[in-house]
Amino acid sequence: MRFLVIFLILQFILTPLISLAESEADLKNQIESKNNELKQIEEQIKVTQENLQNTNQKSKTIESEVNRLNKNINQLKLGIRSAELSLSKLSLEIGSLNNEVSDIETEINVKNESVAKVLKEIQVSEEESPIITFLRGNTLADSFESVQVLIDINNRLILESNILKELRDSLKNKKYNREVKKEDVTTENYNLKNRKEIVEDQSEERKKLLSLTKKEAQSYEKEISDLEERQEEIANEIESIEKKLTADLDKNTLPIDASLALPIKVSNPRKIFTQDYGYTSFSAKAYKSGFHNGIDFGLPVGTPVFAPQDGIIASTGNQDNYCYRGAYGKFIAIKHINNLTTMYAHLSKVVVSPQQSIKQGDLIGYSGHTGYSTGPHLHFTVYSSPTFYIGSSTYCGPMPFGAHLDPLDYLEKF
Repeated sequence: MRFLVIFLILQFILTPLISLAESEADLKNQIESKNNELKQIEEQIKVTQENLQNTNQKSKTIESEVNRLNKNINQLKLGIRSAELSLSKLSLEIGSLNNEVSDIETEINVKNESVAKVLKEIQVSEEESPIITFLRGNTLADSFESVQVLIDINNRLILESNILKELRDSLKNKKYNREVKKEDVTTENYNLKNRKEIVEDQSEERKKLLSLTKKEAQSYEKEISDLEERQEEIANEIESIEKKLTADLDKNTLPIDASLALPIKVSNPRKIFTQDYGYTSFSAKAYKSGFHNGIDFGLPVGTPVFAPQDGIIASTGNQDNYCYRGAYGKFIAIKHINNLTTMYAHLSKVVVSPQQSIKQGDLIGYSGHTGYSTGPHLHFTVYSSPTFYIGSSTYCGPMPFGAHLDPLDYLEKF
């Protein structure tokens, strides 16, 4: 009977602990499952990016344009699924951190009681000096044993205090990580909302193409058949103006040290670096001048783009309203505090406004496939601020111009 009572008591004590451990293990399994799903989605996005990077920009039919938009939409839907999985994973991670915080707080309470108990023992022992304690022993052995008790109490206090400090440090880190995860949830929700809006924009564009009358379709196809010639005219105009601005540039106005962060958050930017600044193999075929005034990163449609330094939004625009697929498409220009101005082109969405102040790392927009673009990517140009301006172009409405510089001379950690 006694053994049965002991067994029932142990079961009562251990069952909640076992249940808690199983719950935590289940959470970790769910997090790992989400990680695996995310990896699969990322692989699919990578494949679609490679396919879209090879999209033929010389397409001359509505069917091919609709096909291009369909590919963009499919890629965006993968991005939406990735954001949804990230949100689900973050929710699980926050739940796991909540459990860990609760466990540590319980341990801290236990340790506080232990420290209080040791302090009480020390208070009692301090009522007489170690000498009196030593002399009070009946024998020499008793005296040494009494002193050793005091030393042991002191060592216990040091040990308990160190453990308590480690627990408090761990609690601080867990709470910080939890707040970071909560901020990530806010960010992912915002990205999810914007990607859905980009899908709506692309779907609306596709809908307009599919609803064209036969006469309108013929006119549209004539327009895109003239695309290559128009792109060359626009490129020549840009290069003609910027060549003079660059030649007249006062180099004393340029910053000496690299001071721009990468405008994208990827683990290995070199892997997605698709075109350099200057005379490249692509620009030799694409532009009469053969010169590329920035650098390109091959990115899926809807990839967040960030400010590389503090500054003010100098301009935003959508050149597709003036020369469809002829120039920069949706773009942003930022005037920075170091006499540099940066420009981001071919975006799918802009989330900032002219004259808005921004900080380094602020979200400004999303990469896309607008303007003269052979596939989804981000075009990044660096100008000397004193030379930069938005001017009227012959072929494509308001156009950013300036003395361009090699971005790699100013980007940190690339």
